[in-house]
Amino acid sequence: MTSSTASVPTVSTTPRMPLRALLVLSAAVLVTVTAESLPAGLLPEMADDLRVSPEQIGSLISVWALTVIVTSLPLARLLAARDRRLVLGIALAVFAVANLATSFAPDYGLVIATRVVAAVAHGVFWSVVVVYATSLLSPTYLGRGLAIVTAGGTLATALTLPAATLLAQAVGWRPAFVLLSLVAAVLAVVIIRSLPARATSAETVRQANRGGFWRDPSTPAILVFSLAAVLIAMAQFASFTYVRPYLSIAASIEPEWAAGLLLIYGAAGLLGVVLAGYLADRFPRSSLSIVLVVFTAAFVLLTVAAGSLPAVIVGFIVWGLMFGAVFPLLNAILMRTSTERTRPLASAGVVVFFNIGIATGPWLGAVSGGATSPAHTTAVSASAMLVAAVLGTVGVLLARRLSRR
Repeated sequence: MTSSTASVPTVSTTPRMPLRALLVLSAAVLVTVTAESLPAGLLPEMADDLRVSPEQIGSLISVWALTVIVTSLPLARLLAARDRRLVLGIALAVFAVANLATSFAPDYGLVIATRVVAAVAHGVFWSVVVVYATSLLSPTYLGRGLAIVTAGGTLATALTLPAATLLAQAVGWRPAFVLLSLVAAVLAVVIIRSLPARATSAETVRQANRGGFWRDPSTPAILVFSLAAVLIAMAQFASFTYVRPYLSIAASIEPEWAAGLLLIYGAAGLLGVVLAGYLADRFPRSSLSIVLVVFTAAFVLLTVAAGSLPAVIVGFIVWGLMFGAVFPLLNAILMRTSTERTRPLASAGVVVFFNIGIATGPWLGAVSGGATSPAHTTAVSASAMLVAAVLGTVGVLLARRLSRR
């Protein structure tokens, strides 16, 4: 049994941060996250061209999340002994082909099929990318390095999705998928040809397959953090799905000003990623609990002060900052807490749990009145985030106890 799980045992001994490799991985993250939510930005164009309802196009995001939930853990276990660089590159190559096929799909049924294939590749990619990035980093740079990698997801929300929406309005939705496919294909080649090989030892894989994951002392903390990930995603997407009704109904903000506030939110998210890199290396455990508490406070402010424009602006800035920071911090503490044999399944597991939250968050927003009483939804998000903060703190305490063994 491993005597300590607080360290990161399989990391690079190179003292310098491998910035080029991290930027390549961040670009790949950007591409995959863009594809995940792309139908939301292209909804009217796709619905008109494929002759289906907007709700059917919106369901493509749910199908994607469900596919990731079902396939990520089994495939992560199956591919655990493979060179992670090759797994990433091949996953991106399959992702590229699937998105190209989506762009040429003549009907809605084929779009669903190609999206399922792309989602499988997405799940494999995400189950490996954080573990692979960790193997390239020394402990000194772990937080900052993972923040760089996961920044691609924040950039996708802040920049790439709006850009894809403008492209679809100008020339149609299909070129957006073609462009996404081409970028993914180039990144697949770059990763396979230029990034260093990394693989888990066969003995470690055998231990995990024999049940070593469940016997590992890091498992309780990993499970607690994974449950927190569900609640974080649920709270986020319950409110963000209905952000436009919140701005118009609860905050009485005119539509032309709403876009500017969402832009501020996106910019705050990018700053949150930078903040996460700073916090994760200097306060590797307590920072997650603090961010979750402040995240809760942001939803509380948006609930109780919806009628005050300054309060809403502050609430959106804090909301964006915390959402940008929370995923890098969660990944960093998972990688520090897990051992060599639990790390691959921990990484895949948090993706699965986060996608459960993504899939159920909009439903939670709907049943709590997001379309008609959106301040009720932000109150529900505050409650869910408060429970996530409690679970995150429990996970931190478990991780701290392990480090003292």
